Amino acid sequence: MLQFHDLLSVATLLHLAIALPVCGHILLNKASESVAIGWIALVLFSPYVGSGLYWMFGINRIARKAQRFRGGWRAESLPSLEDHDTKAADDAGLQEYQIFQFAQSIHGTPFVDHNHIEPLITGDAAYPSMLEAINTADTSIALSVYIFDDDETGLQFVDALTAAHDRGVNVFVLLDDMGLRYSQRPVDSKLKQSGVSTARFIPRRLKYIPVLNLRNHRKLMVVDGHTGFIGGMNIRHGNVLSAKPRNPVQDIHFRVSGPVLDQFSTLFEEDWHFAAGEIIDLPRLDPNETKIGVVRARLVPDGPDNYFEKLQWTILGALAVSQKSVRIMTPYFLPNDVLASALMVTALRGVSVEVLIPKKLDIPVIDWAMTAKFQRLIEHGVKILRTPPPFDHSKIMVVDGVWSLVGPTNWDQRSLRLNFEANLECYGSAFSGEVEAYFESRKRTATPVSLTNLRQMSRFSRLRNSLAHLFSPYL
Repeated sequence: MLQFHDLLSVATLLHLAIALPVCGHILLNKASESVAIGWIALVLFSPYVGSGLYWMFGINRIARKAQRFRGGWRAESLPSLEDHDTKAADDAGLQEYQIFQFAQSIHGTPFVDHNHIEPLITGDAAYPSMLEAINTADTSIALSVYIFDDDETGLQFVDALTAAHDRGVNVFVLLDDMGLRYSQRPVDSKLKQSGVSTARFIPRRLKYIPVLNLRNHRKLMVVDGHTGFIGGMNIRHGNVLSAKPRNPVQDIHFRVSGPVLDQFSTLFEEDWHFAAGEIIDLPRLDPNETKIGVVRARLVPDGPDNYFEKLQWTILGALAVSQKSVRIMTPYFLPNDVLASALMVTALRGVSVEVLIPKKLDIPVIDWAMTAKFQRLIEHGVKILRTPPPFDHSKIMVVDGVWSLVGPTNWDQRSLRLNFEANLECYGSAFSGEVEAYFESRKRTATPVSLTNLRQMSRFSRLRNSLAHLFSPYL
């Protein structure tokens, strides 16, 4: 009969036989040393449990599935120094040259000229414009959104999408499964009953348990290939400020026309294939259409299916070439060490770096985690201001009034590491000036975060905030 120590030896050997290959996989696939060390410690010191958790949550199966769909890694996901079709003008200044040199190095989606982009402030402006596009659609509507509430505003969209389907328009609605759970009644059931094609991104099923922490946070719509929308706005009644909703939300969205919409359509087709398992072909812009826009733009998709952190590198590149000002608006400001250091270095170079965040957040623990790093940022020249209610959900970044980044992405590690995101990178003083004007309008009501008040916080508050910040990668 086996003695206890014999059983223990067998169990230990079996644990090591499982754990050592798992540790090898971690070393080969985790780029962050701290992440790798954390997983290895969990695997080695939590026999069987640690290995099981890594198998369930530590392996990027989204990237593998994307590989199968695309026939391999995207070529543009790796740095490339090949020229883009669109370059800086021959007489461009150094900053413009560096922006486009960096752009062509970081990912393969090219800047395209002749786009028109119109800011739509709050749901009072955005929703009527979106509904008008849906109501006048002739061939196709592709809508991807994180939260689609079953409320007064959401039902207007349900009715418009249903009517479009009934008159023969191909309607595709892609919804994030977690985002649907913000509403008591999932709105996709009503769309399905009306015959509208819908799909849930990573639905709550057994086979998706290893990737349940991932979200499709993209918010874009393309109608007939010639009208598009992108920004931070979900579909919910709280964005209609004129209606005085119970939980009002300030936000900004953008109406887009021009060649960049082909990039919207390509991304949606890939997302639909992933979520619905169906190949669709959306209309592309007629190259003979009149080119009326002046904005040079490109779509910057990012997510855990990409090898390269395109969005973070895009932000770092813009900070590196900034000369006068950097303006950032975000509801959740939890930059990782790399981005925080880049912001501080930019401020120490004499560039005005200003960050607008809401005075009161909808999730207190995130507010605590954010506040934990304010003192260090402010001491190094970054100005942080807090806007009064309504809760400001806007996500924009403007550099020197000529370069801007707009879309759904927050300045936190969830958006930059776990979420599927898509932002619009734009170059041009006219449009970037409009975005900066929006920033300034919100800044006029904001209150600077005081360094004195931060230093005088109670020890309990500082400990609470620092503890909350430890969990910032998961918030």
